[in-house]
Amino acid sequence: MNRLFLNMLVIIASAGLLLACSTSKQTATATNTNETSNQEEVTLNDTRDKKDIEELFWARRDSTKMNYAKADVEFMQGMIGHHSQALIMSSLAKPNDASKSVQTLAARIINAQKDEIAIMQRWLSDRNEMVPQVTIDGLNLILTPGKTPSLTFNQDAVVHRMHEQLGHGDHHPKKADEKPEEMRDKMHAEMDKELNKSSHMGHKANNGMDGMMHDHSDMPGMLSQTQLEELAMTKGTDFDRLFLRYMIQHHAGAITMVNDLVRTDGAAQEVSIGKLAGDINVDQKTEIERMRLMLMQIMQAEQSQ
Repeated sequence: MNRLFLNMLVIIASAGLLLACSTSKQTATATNTNETSNQEEVTLNDTRDKKDIEELFWARRDSTKMNYAKADVEFMQGMIGHHSQALIMSSLAKPNDASKSVQTLAARIINAQKDEIAIMQRWLSDRNEMVPQVTIDGLNLILTPGKTPSLTFNQDAVVHRMHEQLGHGDHHPKKADEKPEEMRDKMHAEMDKELNKSSHMGHKANNGMDGMMHDHSDMPGMLSQTQLEELAMTKGTDFDRLFLRYMIQHHAGAITMVNDLVRTDGAAQEVSIGKLAGDINVDQKTEIERMRLMLMQIMQAEQSQ
């Protein structure tokens, strides 16, 4: 009897132990399941938050592209044409036997203006504005309205086409008879005249570009076709002198356009256009001072001969 009682106690104890182990296992399983579920929920929340933040970032970035004025668009479109003429002028340095220092300056101008043309064309394209597409054919600058960036420019092709257009002319302008002081005063007066011009006339070339444009001389600092041809037919030191004077005029015109932009209410507020306008202003002024010095050195060397 005692043995039977003991056996029953053993069986009951064993059953209790098994039940406890089973409950503990179920509890642990439930706990692990809850933890996994919580982790998955946290991961999902993190992913959703990250996606929301990214969408907010891009939405705000897109909205900033709309924060520009009509004057910003006109400035970009006009400056593309303005920079393009500088490419033509600078392409003439090497084939026209310019000095090493002028050739170096011209190469620097070409690199800088090409980069900025690309920036301005992308800026307009990103905002679905009309993009002046540039084609340089010898001494001719052709802008056509488009929606994507485009620049057709090759220095060798420009020179070859220029020779065809000019019939291999070999004109050498007479050297200036002014004294260095007179030349300096005249040069400063020309620059001041350019800086005091209003650039609103140049906008005629930008607003409503319905077709090809060949004459861009109404923008501040731009050379006429006659002046371009004069420069193209000049060689050696005569070219150096004329190139520097014309490029000073050209750069001064770009500064005028920047000044007009920043004086316009609501313009140049977007970060990218404000930075570009500031860079153009500083770079052009720096190069004007450098070219003034180069021009004075040429005149002084001629006076000493």
